[in-house]
Amino acid sequence: MQKLTTDDVETLLADLAQLLPFPTRIETDMGGEGWVPELYFGPIDEASDAPIHRVGIDILTARPVWLIDLDEGMRTILLDDVTPDEVCNVAARVLALYPEHRQ
Repeated sequence: MQKLTTDDVETLLADLAQLLPFPTRIETDMGGEGWVPELYFGPIDEASDAPIHRVGIDILTARPVWLIDLDEGMRTILLDDVTPDEVCNVAARVLALYPEHRQ
């Protein structure tokens, strides 16, 4: 597999955002290693003014891995069975892990 760039990640996240039935926003965490974009969603944390859930791709590993961080990173789910281009599968996992979107 070819190494993913931050532009590749942003494109994949934009594709993912279109599949999710709730508001999202793509941001690059200035404090994160590698400055890779992530997709944020869910309730807003008043302290940071950012949604408390996020999805991203760790491109610093030997094989890029999707990850879902829920509750400000209190629950992290690695999707090591999903390749970076399997955006539909990632969307299905996000929806299964985030039932609050149905309220």
